[in-house]
Parts: sequence; structure tokens; C-alpha cells
Amino acid sequence: MSIQEMYNAALAVINEHNSVIGQGNPGYLDPDKFLPCVKAAGGTTLDRLKNLSYEDILVCMPILDLYADQWSDGVIVKPIAIAKDIAKIFRGKEDTNRPVSAKKADKMTLLELVQSYDPEEDNAVSKRLKEISRNEPFIVFTSGRIVDIDTTLKLLQEVKQGYEGRHNTDVNGEPKEVYRVGDIPDNFVDENPLYRNRPLRPDGTCDQTGRSWNGVDMKVRQLIRLAIETNELVVSIEKAHDVLDLVMSDSPWNKLVSRYRKAAVDFKRFEGMGKLPMLKLVLKKDKGGSEGKNPFQQGKR
Repeated sequence: MSIQEMYNAALAVINEHNSVIGQGNPGYLDPDKFLPCVKAAGGTTLDRLKNLSYEDILVCMPILDLYADQWSDGVIVKPIAIAKDIAKIFRGKEDTNRPVSAKKADKMTLLELVQSYDPEEDNAVSKRLKEISRNEPFIVFTSGRIVDIDTTLKLLQEVKQGYEGRHNTDVNGEPKEVYRVGDIPDNFVDENPLYRNRPLRPDGTCDQTGRSWNGVDMKVRQLIRLAIETNELVVSIEKAHDVLDLVMSDSPWNKLVSRYRKAAVDFKRFEGMGKLPMLKLVLKKDKGGSEGKNPFQQGKR
């Protein structure tokens, strides 16, 4: 998990708790005050979050003196269970990658189900979520296929109460599409500038040269593609290595412009028209199995 995903998971625990307690009632935890308190306590890196004990986390939660007028000694209530759950998340002990049985899925909380959900897997967790949601849309992704735990949990609680699922929702002022269980957004990946319809690996590696495009400016990549379109650049494996040597050198843009002049002219024209190459592909997953198949053949413009 990234540190932001840790924060989101902690807030999801609090929001799930608050959905039962109700705002303004004893036991309600203010999520807007909790996270700044955790950061002020030093929880600003993954390592520091892991070192926070549940007692440290309790400091950022209210202590409630309930029924003091009815009990001679009062009743002091501390949200220890919530603090312990959050401490487990910060220490990376939620272990959401372990296969979950149907019996265990039936006993999991909504938060645990959302944390364990893998959009590409049809398992006990996805079946349980589909049942709870009545197959209404409630899943939101932060980017790619990473589930937005906080927003997804909130929308799941809505449909569980009987509301119809939303088709879109605002997350920090940005409209987001809402998905049903099993539906996944298009998996956009970078297209190899030198080889049409071939995706780069997540770290930018080209499957033909074994070298990475990571850090290469998009306009440099686009100019190279246009040079191929104008036939100024004819790709061979040797030429591909030459081009990569050039783009990794100082001032690659100026060198490419002087070498591929037709492409440079086209770049300016297409830039003004908003028609520069996108260099993005949708990577399709083969649900029928991919044995003996080239996974890079699944890239589609």
C-alpha cells in the first residue's frame, strides 16, 4: 500500500464505524480531525505509520464519559477496537491477498470485503459483494484498477440500505464512474513509440529491446512516432537501440528535430489541431486463458 492508501483505509474504518453510530451521537469519530492528528503525531511516512501503536492512535480519538450523571463513578469509553483495526492496517497486517473461503466471506464486515476485493477475480468475496449490493453499481477506482476503498465503502453502505446504485459520483471534486462487481475500467497502458500496437511494460520497458522508456518526455515519444509515419525512420532492432541512445542523451528534442524535419513540421501542425498520437493502448485481459499466446497481442488502440 502507498501512504495515501493507508490513510484511505484508516478513514474507511472510521466511516464504517460512524455509519452505525450516527453523527452527533456518543462514539462518533470526526474523520476530518483524525487524519491531521495522525500526521501531527509523526505518521507521515510508511515506516512511521508502522511504528504507531494502537495506544498512539487512541490519542487521536475522543474519550467519552458516558452516563456520568447516572453512574456514581461514570463510564469511560475508549474506541480501542477501532484503534487496533487501524494499527493493523498501518502495520500491513490486513493480509487481503490470502484466498477467502465462502464461509469466511459471509462473516466479513463490509470494510473487509471491500479491502479484499480484486476486480479481476471471481471468488467468494466478489460473490458476497454482488449479493449484498443486489448487483447495483458501487465500486469506484482511484486510478487504473486500484479500488477507492473509502468511496466504495460509502456507496456499498448506500445500496445495502436499499438505495439504487449510482452511475457516477464526485471524489474530491472529480467525477468518477461507478462500477458493478466484475466490471473493470479499461486498462490504459503506454504504447511503444517505435513499435505500433505494442504496449510498454509498467516500468516502461520495451519488449523488443529490453530497454526502458521511463522518464522520456511524451512529446519526444510522439515525434518519434511521427518520424515513423513520415518514413523518415525505418525501424530495425539496431535502429531502435540508436534511437533509445539518442533520447537518453542531453537535449534529445533538438537532436530529433534536426534529424526528422518532416516529422517536426507535422508535429507542429498536429499539435495545433489536437491530433498528436496518443500513444495509449487498452490492454485486454484474456479470460479464456493465455497459454501459448503472446500477451502483447492484446494491445488495442
